[in-house]
Amino acid sequence: MSAVQTPSSTLAYTPINTPFGAELEKGVRLLDFDDAQLEALQQLAAERGVVVVRDQAMTMDEQVAFAGRIGPLFTTPVNRRKVPPELIMIHADERSKFIAGSTWHSDVSSEEIPPGLSMLRMEVVPEAGGDTLFADMTHAYDALSDSMKAFVKGLHAVHEPRGHYLYVGGAKRLDELPTSTHPVVRTHPRTGRHAIYVNVGFVSHIVELSRRESDALLRMLYDHTAYLVAAQIRVHWEPDTVVFWDNRVVQHQASWDYYPGVRHGYRATVRGEAPVLTEVADT
Repeated sequence: MSAVQTPSSTLAYTPINTPFGAELEKGVRLLDFDDAQLEALQQLAAERGVVVVRDQAMTMDEQVAFAGRIGPLFTTPVNRRKVPPELIMIHADERSKFIAGSTWHSDVSSEEIPPGLSMLRMEVVPEAGGDTLFADMTHAYDALSDSMKAFVKGLHAVHEPRGHYLYVGGAKRLDELPTSTHPVVRTHPRTGRHAIYVNVGFVSHIVELSRRESDALLRMLYDHTAYLVAAQIRVHWEPDTVVFWDNRVVQHQASWDYYPGVRHGYRATVRGEAPVLTEVADT
């Protein structure tokens, strides 16, 4: 059976590169989306990985309400400044010693039911820099040799919460947060396509291998992601830009090349489903 790939046609967009990334045409307003448009947005994100929408002024509460229409949201108990618990504040300025997301990762993949879509909205951006890099993990999987595909499809990886926002922010200890085991290759439930699902931000080791074997294979897969430029895009932020990415098939990395500039926004994170690998024919 071939992988199911149904192209989206109800939302007009410009490709960012030929197979990966989409920017919706100007003039759309997310807050006015009906249920059919919301479904089309999710399908487009599944197929293209990343969806960029410009000129989307909204309040924090409006962002929470919109993201909540997609699915259940992750929450955090440590927000300040009247930030809703369903949002994570993304902020860096001249006082910052580091920024969140500066290595390739998929959001909180250590969760038993990790995120599906993430929705990041920027309010303040630096004069230059501050792009986010995205990697298409379906392309990364497809670029492996047939022998390597067959090998990695039988493996599982332990995801530890080292990069979890609650641990990085000091709200919880590492042992208070979930550690989960997921397949090294997962299948997207909407498209049937396979994607590599290990990342340097969260993965500890591969269960079926010795530590030396695990370290070597993970390093190869991480290098494969980092150096496969054809599978990557960069998104340049503007005020009121909203970007959706599908964590099932996308990794991302924030570029901290704007110090001491200010970058400020809010992320809503939609819970997905437990990662699984289903056997469909590779194409």
